[in-house]
Amino acid sequence: MLSSFISAIIPAYNGATRYLDQAIRSAQAQTHGAVEVIVIDDASSDDTSGLVARFPDVRYMRRKDNGGQAAARNSGAHLATGEFLAFLDQDDLWEPTFLKETLAVLQAHPEAALVHCDGYQVSEQNVTAEYDAAMKYPRSITQMLRGGHDAATSGTLFRKTCFDAVDGYDARLRIWEDIDLTIRLYQQYPLIHLPKPLYRHRLYGHNASRNIPLERALEGRLRFLERHGPSCPPRSALAGALARDWAHYYGDVGKFHLHAGRRDEARHALWQSLRYHPFDRKALLRLLRTLF
Repeated sequence: MLSSFISAIIPAYNGATRYLDQAIRSAQAQTHGAVEVIVIDDASSDDTSGLVARFPDVRYMRRKDNGGQAAARNSGAHLATGEFLAFLDQDDLWEPTFLKETLAVLQAHPEAALVHCDGYQVSEQNVTAEYDAAMKYPRSITQMLRGGHDAATSGTLFRKTCFDAVDGYDARLRIWEDIDLTIRLYQQYPLIHLPKPLYRHRLYGHNASRNIPLERALEGRLRFLERHGPSCPPRSALAGALARDWAHYYGDVGKFHLHAGRRDEARHALWQSLRYHPFDRKALLRLLRTLF
């Protein structure tokens, strides 16, 4: 196997009408030659298999049950034969030199687990909307615990040995599974940022990250905070950020219950939010709505 062999993994759900063909062509158009493209069909209800069949060089696997993007990515990593892994969401696109340039950086830093780059937010028609810098000012624990490395899934190249060492994505998380993975890698390995826009993230009404039912999103956030909260030392900047994150979480739980007409549950959640952030105006106003 070539030392520079890369597995490009595309998780797909109902990809026949959701840009999967563009994602495949984007992966196949890479200037780095040693690439295998793997599509993991997460139990689609459309003819995703027929679409992939039009690309004879693409490896295809269909999952029996829909497990979400994290589970689909892990399935692809299990099939992969490359020394390096790149995950491309079916909504997104790579610039032609994405793999070549990120691989060069990762090979120059053999101790690093991943390299991630900047990107562009684009419309459905692939018109650039804004530049997305991948190093963020760390205010919440989601950023602080990964050193500000906002390693977007489609903008990251992983070293497979490091990915496997932390057991890949947590398939129980239906939100922030990419953040969780970056945190676990950051705890053990250096991460490298390449300040160059080499991927394009499509914004539209059906992005999986924007279409998760609110209750599932809240469940994922709770699991995330319960997992990573204990690593925030008391009376530290991390502890302050954790308190803000818990306040935001309980505020959203209260909003969710209030919208469903469950005033008692909403009141309890909003009291919890104010316990973490006593002067949150929105939480106070919502709490008053549960009382009157």
